[in-house]
Amino acid sequence: MRRLFANRLALATGIVVVLASILFALWRVGGSAS
Repeated sequence: MRRLFANRLALATGIVVVLASILFALWRVGGSAS
């Protein structure tokens, strides 16, 4: 049970990190373009 929760927490953290990096990259590109 605890291991499953830890795996879900790690997965959610990874997704958040990936989304944040993608949004940051798009923001950098958009800011540079304009």
